[in-house]
Amino acid sequence: MDEKKSNSKKIIIIVAVIIILVIGGIAIVAGSFIGEVAGQQTINSEIEKINQTGEVDQEIKAKGKYGEVEKVLKDYVLEYQAAGKEIQAQYQNEKFTTILTADNLKNDGPEFTESKKLVADTRAKGEEVKTKLAEMVSDEYKEKRATDNGLTGKYKDLFVDSIKFEAEQKQVNASIDSVNNYLEKLDEIFNFLNENKDKWEIRNDKVEFSQMTLVTKYNSLIQLASIAAQKIK
Repeated sequence: MDEKKSNSKKIIIIVAVIIILVIGGIAIVAGSFIGEVAGQQTINSEIEKINQTGEVDQEIKAKGKYGEVEKVLKDYVLEYQAAGKEIQAQYQNEKFTTILTADNLKNDGPEFTESKKLVADTRAKGEEVKTKLAEMVSDEYKEKRATDNGLTGKYKDLFVDSIKFEAEQKQVNASIDSVNNYLEKLDEIFNFLNENKDKWEIRNDKVEFSQMTLVTKYNSLIQLASIAAQKIK
C-alpha cells in the first residue's frame, strides 16, 4: 500500500514538473511573440511618423533585430531625402532669379557662358538625381542594402517591403522634367541672342533689336519660357 502511494506521488510530481515545463515553454513562446509584435509595431509607427512629418527621428526605438531593421530603414530614408535636397538646392540658386534680367543679358552676353553653364549643370544634376532615385527604389538595391547591413530572412523582407517610394519617385521625376523644360526654353533664348548678337543691345534696361521680326521671335521665346516656368511642379 505504501509502495503504491509512493509511486502515485512520483507520478504526481513528474506530471507537475512536466506541466511547469510546458507552462514555462508557453511563456517563452508568448514572450517571443509579444516581442515580434512590439518590434513590428514600432517599425510601423516610425514609418508613419516619417510619412506624416517628412522628418526622421534617428533615435532607435525597437529592440534586437527589429532595432537593426529600424536603423537600416532610417539610414535609407535619410539617403533618399539627401538626393532630393541636392536638387532642391540646385533649383534654389539665386542666379535663376536674375538670369533673364537686362543686367545679366548685358554682362554675360552675347556668349552667355555663365548662364548656359548654370542651365547645363542644373539639368545634369536633375538627371543624376532621377537616376539615383530610380536605383534606390528598386528591390535589388534595397535587398543589397539589407544584406550589406546584416539583415536576413524575415528581417530583410521587412525592410524591403516597408519602404515604397515609387509614387514619390514619379512625383520627383515629374518635377525635374518640368524644370528641364523651362531650362530648355532658357537655352533657346540664349542661343537666339547669341546667333543674333550683332542685332540687339541693352538700352534703358530693355533688349532692343534692329529688326521687328527679331522682336517678335524674342517675345515669343520669352512667353514660352514664362509658360514653362508656371508649369513647374
